[in-house]
Amino acid sequence: MGTEERKVGIFDMLPVMNKERATKFLIYGLLIAIIFGTILMISKSIADNAATWLSLENQQNEMNYMQGLYGYNDYIVKAERAILIRYWMEYQVIILGNISRIGVNVGMFFIAIAFLSFALNDKFDEKTRRIYLILAGVILFVIMVTTFFSQIVVQVY
Repeated sequence: MGTEERKVGIFDMLPVMNKERATKFLIYGLLIAIIFGTILMISKSIADNAATWLSLENQQNEMNYMQGLYGYNDYIVKAERAILIRYWMEYQVIILGNISRIGVNVGMFFIAIAFLSFALNDKFDEKTRRIYLILAGVILFVIMVTTFFSQIVVQVY
């Protein structure tokens, strides 16, 4: 009785999921990416509109002072507090932006795993499996590029 050595290919080492579980990974990844992307967009909007908020706050502060609702010292304190809040509004995008970027990348990683599982599923035809493999590669490339280069912006006018 001899033992046979079996060659293990790279595709044999990849985890194969059934279609239902891969679909769940795809849906979870999309939900995670959408939620964290929305958080990032809201955070950027707050930071972009901080100057407008400060103008409105200063206008309200000046009107209240001119109407005699409070004195000069309160006017100065409220103006300084408004400036501090504006700085916090502009700074919060750094913290929330980094957390959101990590969340979006995790969601995209789930999506890439789902597409890779679809590509390894024998129940699909060869063209469909190739498309799923290409999609998984593109998503992994996007994750890699956005991780290493953080100031990439796509603007739609």
